[in-house]
Amino acid sequence: MRYAGYKLFLLFFMGAFLGDVIETVFCRIADGVWMSRSSVVWGPFSIVWGIGAVLLTLLLERYSASSNFFLFVAGSALGGAYEYGCSVFTELVFGTVFWDYSHMPFQLHGRINLLFCLFWGVAVIVWFRFVYPYISAMLEWLPVSVGKTLAWGLAVFMFFDIIVSSMAIWRYDQRNHGITAAKGWQMTIDEHFDDARMKRIYPEALWVE
Repeated sequence: MRYAGYKLFLLFFMGAFLGDVIETVFCRIADGVWMSRSSVVWGPFSIVWGIGAVLLTLLLERYSASSNFFLFVAGSALGGAYEYGCSVFTELVFGTVFWDYSHMPFQLHGRINLLFCLFWGVAVIVWFRFVYPYISAMLEWLPVSVGKTLAWGLAVFMFFDIIVSSMAIWRYDQRNHGITAAKGWQMTIDEHFDDARMKRIYPEALWVE
């Protein structure tokens, strides 16, 4: 695929959606429950998977013709490092971690574990062998004007989705620490995104003291 800003954003958007679906189905199979895996309050989108799809594509597409073993090792290493970084970022920015692997064997600081690092490796193989070629062909086929218009529309939606989600998470954290709403935006967020709703959206969120 010839890289362009709008194509990369559309790739991010599709990766975010597919990643959320994959995690939701995995939780259903592994834990027997339907669980929200979304990063945002509006829509089934995983920002971690979306950014990961773009970064791993940029880093590894040139090696996509390499052996499955190479893609597996590279995907496991890069995916694990990326997931660790995402965990650190959310803790520093939001005071929250959205996954904790402390109970699993071969884990590192509860942020990553060997099994899920290997899942990243498998995901990279599946991505380059079965998924990305079709997505790349579709993006190349899409007229530039249509692609840019679609990307801008989705970007505006995602921008507001991330902003509102960040405010909702911030207030969720504040309420967890006993901080009552004192400003208009805080009251509005509390009205529309109370603890019960936030628990449904982020069922595995853990507050860091």
